[in-house]
Amino acid sequence: MALELSHKIAAKGQSSNGPKTTSCRSWISHNLPRPQSHFPESGDATNSPKMKSISNKARIFGPHHGPQCTRTHQIGALALVVVTFFLTRLFDSCTSSSSGNRLFGSANDAAVFSGGGWPHRGYGTHLSLRIYVYEEREIDGLRELMYGRDRKIPAEACVKGQWGTQVKIHRMLLQSSFRTRKKEEADLFFVPTYVKCVRMMGGLSDKEINQTYVKVLSQMPYFRLSGGRNHMFVFPSGAGAHLFRSWATYLNHSIILTPEY
Repeated sequence: MALELSHKIAAKGQSSNGPKTTSCRSWISHNLPRPQSHFPESGDATNSPKMKSISNKARIFGPHHGPQCTRTHQIGALALVVVTFFLTRLFDSCTSSSSGNRLFGSANDAAVFSGGGWPHRGYGTHLSLRIYVYEEREIDGLRELMYGRDRKIPAEACVKGQWGTQVKIHRMLLQSSFRTRKKEEADLFFVPTYVKCVRMMGGLSDKEINQTYVKVLSQMPYFRLSGGRNHMFVFPSGAGAHLFRSWATYLNHSIILTPEY
């Protein structure tokens, strides 16, 4: 009896003085915050079959059934958390930089913006619009809109007053650095007509002006291609585009320049 008691005391001493080991599940539960329970705290709830099954599972998967958690495991868990944190930060910085490049563009994009094709051309500090000016002999009927049916009204007679804007804008674009002689590279097209002056000096009647405009526009493939959106016309009077009676049908999308509104 005494021998058996001494063996028990020795065994107890060894268990109390020996190296302590805890399971990983137990270490995590003691070092991490405990989540709040969403179950009711009443006594009936703890005795319900559902709660009993949960308690049984907790006992089955308790600390005594989990793997032993050594210091190596603890260091590995902390290292995993640190690596995850830095990888997340790295991913966020890459995402933000790529989205910023898409929003604001790069230096190469800025260079293209100032010297590339439409829609970049014509914006920013380097204006590079290309304007095509129709030649008076290029389209049948255009000379009549400039000099009358007999082509006897000189341009110099139409320079004064508001009428002069038709002539002056035409001459300015002929000498402009933005002028191009290639229709395929033009951003805008200018149609030179002096109809206000021609009408006031008896060169064409209102009916003749309307018919001649329709004739001229029917010979412009680039006008039909854009619906007239990139074609410019000058109407220097209080009547505006009404000098061309069918303007609402043919020029309703075009660019109309006028000194009066």
